[in-house]
Amino acid sequence: MAFAVMVVGMVAMGTLVTWRIEKSVTTVKAASAAFSVNNFIAPYVQELASSERLSPASIENLKSAIDRSGLRTEVMSLSIWRQDGLVAYSDELHLIGQKFSRNPGLPQAWSGAVQVRFGNAGIPTIQVFAPVWDRMTGAVIAVVELHERVSALDAELVTSKWQIWLATGLITLNMMGCLFVVVSHSSRIIERQRLALIERVSQLSDLLHQNSLLKGRIERAARKATEDNERLLRRMGYDLHDGVAQLISLALLRLDKIKRSPQESDNLHRIHKALSDALSDIRHICKGLLLPEVRSMTLQEALLFMIRSHERRTATTIDCTIAELPEQAPEFVKIALCRFIQEGLNNAYKHAGGSGQRVDVAWDGARITVEVADQGPGMYDAETGIRESGLGLAGLRDRIESIGGDVVITSAPDAGTRIKASLPLMVEMCDAA
Repeated sequence: MAFAVMVVGMVAMGTLVTWRIEKSVTTVKAASAAFSVNNFIAPYVQELASSERLSPASIENLKSAIDRSGLRTEVMSLSIWRQDGLVAYSDELHLIGQKFSRNPGLPQAWSGAVQVRFGNAGIPTIQVFAPVWDRMTGAVIAVVELHERVSALDAELVTSKWQIWLATGLITLNMMGCLFVVVSHSSRIIERQRLALIERVSQLSDLLHQNSLLKGRIERAARKATEDNERLLRRMGYDLHDGVAQLISLALLRLDKIKRSPQESDNLHRIHKALSDALSDIRHICKGLLLPEVRSMTLQEALLFMIRSHERRTATTIDCTIAELPEQAPEFVKIALCRFIQEGLNNAYKHAGGSGQRVDVAWDGARITVEVADQGPGMYDAETGIRESGLGLAGLRDRIESIGGDVVITSAPDAGTRIKASLPLMVEMCDAA
């Protein structure tokens, strides 16, 4: 493209310069013709200002003046015209006195300008139209038409044109060569940079692949840790229920069988009350530690079971909206979401008294979003204004984030609290489960 632009520029420059040379030659010839006419011809045609024709004496004097001026050597023909088309003088004597309907002089000549035109009817010539001025009034009284041979000038013009085109071509070729060197060098630099970039992209791709593998390992480890933690909690719940709770129940039965004396009745009553309270707390702890068997439930059934269990345990009402969810889901997803709803509703009941409890579950085919909201006073301390964040919420955040999800908590004074969890749940994961 650059070479094409340079060639066009070369042609335009060559054309402009040759045109300017021809224009300059034309100007010089016009000045020369005007000088010759004013000095050798004009003095002998002044009578045309008052007469239609030249007198025989003026014609003879004009011939002598032309011979003395040396115009005959280059001038092929010479004619003097009046504006009405009358030939006042001509080398061809039979034309003198004749009148032509069409004025051969250019209109610019009659307005006072010298006109020059090139011609080449077998011989290179220049046609000049030069005005003749009346020395008294300054008006144009005639136009002199000269046909001059310019063989030498034409040869010089041709030579000059070839030199100009040759110089322009050489300069353009030099510019093209320099441009080629610059572009070639730049292309090599770009190619080296492209290869270096490809190598870096390949290295980055390897790093991203390794990072993806490490991320997958971390997520699998986090899922396994979640499942192990759930098994540990279940084992602790069973141990508390079957171990400590049973021993306390046995102690309460033994206390009921002891015959009480009036002196010991009060002490036994206090021991019985303390053991009953301890048993009640242990059973509540076991309920919190033990999740229902979610493996046999669908995800939607497991989430709805957690909501209804909270309603029965707290005697409160929960508004819930659960979108259509896939039938199958990984067990770690079920556990994480069930724990999220359990902890969120426990916080809503604890801090908001169950006011405005709401659960919304949505799924867009790629991610599942669970939001637990209430209309309580918000998670802020009334005196310090500092947001409160318990261990339960921190544990939930760690649990959700460890399997590729995120948790957002929104709370404001007297505006309630909204806890939203979002994590990936695609069809492929469900099929794998």
